[in-house]
Amino acid sequence: MTGAAALGLAAALVAAVGYGAASVLQAVGARRAEAAAPPGAGAAASGLARQPAYLAGVALDGASWLVSLAALRTLPLFAVQALLAGSLAVTAVLGSRVLSVRLGRRGGVAVGLAVAGLALVAAGARAGRPEPAPAGAVAWCLALAVALALLCAVPAGWGRGLLTGRTGALVLSTAAGVACSVAALCARVVEPASWLGLLAEPAVWAVAVSGVAGTVLYGRSLAGDGVVLATTALWVVEVVVGGAAGLLLLGDGVRAGWAAPVLAGVVLALVACAALARPAAAAGPPG
Repeated sequence: MTGAAALGLAAALVAAVGYGAASVLQAVGARRAEAAAPPGAGAAASGLARQPAYLAGVALDGASWLVSLAALRTLPLFAVQALLAGSLAVTAVLGSRVLSVRLGRRGGVAVGLAVAGLALVAAGARAGRPEPAPAGAVAWCLALAVALALLCAVPAGWGRGLLTGRTGALVLSTAAGVACSVAALCARVVEPASWLGLLAEPAVWAVAVSGVAGTVLYGRSLAGDGVVLATTALWVVEVVVGGAAGLLLLGDGVRAGWAAPVLAGVVLALVACAALARPAAAAGPPG
């Protein structure tokens, strides 16, 4: 492993710890916002913005994201996302202590399988800088980011409660995962000539819009007891969607002979996410 790749690996691991702790802080704030809101209203963005714990979690998220940029400069997108998904373990451990989230034996096994599957994905990564993005790709990313930002304003009770409860946690965290994938994809392709040149980069605006949308959508998904489900869904979507985008659009590669293990890791992570989506796995008796 080269020095640059080792630095990227270390940055991703540090960011993973930060993301895990941030998820729990945001979940604390989301619960308080939901408790203060009218019945059925859910954790609206305005309520979240008044919760110090949520804001602290967002700040830690931002700091973790800045650290993860060092990894994105040297490692494939799917590998970085897989390493960051290790924050699942941090979220699960802290969530059980701070939020009294009862994983149960089945839920604990599911979290372990998800982390193991994502570790396989990360191990199969081939280090290197990305190829230039195809023409129009960044524009489509910006349009998708705007659409996801508009979803932030949709009331929780819309669609017969589609955005509340465990179903809402899954829907909102999936949308957040797509938004974060857009942000990571565009962050990997930014190559400004100067600091002032950042403002003229469409990819930078796509990062900003999708990053805010992902943060708000994820925050709304954390109300109730779905923090582990929401976090698992978020990271699996980021690995699958973001990783696929990196492979197809940026020429990210897999190490020779690792195609099968990487595919197996993705499947394992998806199966684990499906197991966590079952109420018995996320709210069962202590194991």
